[in-house]
Amino acid sequence: MAKKVQESNNVTVTNSKTHRRANIAVIIVVSIAAFILIAIAVLCSVKVNPTRDISEPIRYEFYDRGKTEREGMDQTRQSKIKAALGDMKFSVMNGILQGHWDFSYNFKRNAAKEKIELSASDVKAVASDADKFMIEFVYNPVKIGADGNIDYSTAQSIKVDGETVYFDRLKVLIGNTDGRVGEIELYPYIDARIDRTQTDNENLSSETYFVTGINVRADTTKAYAALVQFAESLTLNI
Repeated sequence: MAKKVQESNNVTVTNSKTHRRANIAVIIVVSIAAFILIAIAVLCSVKVNPTRDISEPIRYEFYDRGKTEREGMDQTRQSKIKAALGDMKFSVMNGILQGHWDFSYNFKRNAAKEKIELSASDVKAVASDADKFMIEFVYNPVKIGADGNIDYSTAQSIKVDGETVYFDRLKVLIGNTDGRVGEIELYPYIDARIDRTQTDNENLSSETYFVTGINVRADTTKAYAALVQFAESLTLNI
């Protein structure tokens, strides 16, 4: 009889340990699931703005697809461009799900990972094409210091691949990412160095001036649609 009681106690202890382990396993699984859900919610709520480090210009210049002439821009039109440019954000989660992990500004590079440098004339030739709008950000011109060189403290700047890029003009090419996270192209430059050939100062000459384009992630779906509508309104003179 005593033996049966002892066996019963052993079974009870074993069952208790099994239930305890099962409860611990359930708690761990539930905790992990909760952590994953919280992480997903956070990543969905965090938005990436491709123009986050770019200051608002004194004006925008708008070039429709495939056109080299800029459109006339009053204050109302300026506001519409600004609104469209503010609609290129996307969530970090959306970017990750599409295989994108780098949301920083990156120089355009060739297959050998070398920066693709554009001459002053190449920068001047950057324009819209059949599929892309171009919007140029125009800032106050940089000032020339008493030493005859550019005073970079008067320029706009942006960090790209660890380097500081100075500019007072910025060409932005925007295509349609069509519901996905794609890229827009940025071409920052100093206007005073584009057509300055009659100078012995290499720090001002356009002949020694080179610019590298920049890629940055963006979802332009809504912005592109807004720009299409904007271009149509110009045609109708609305």
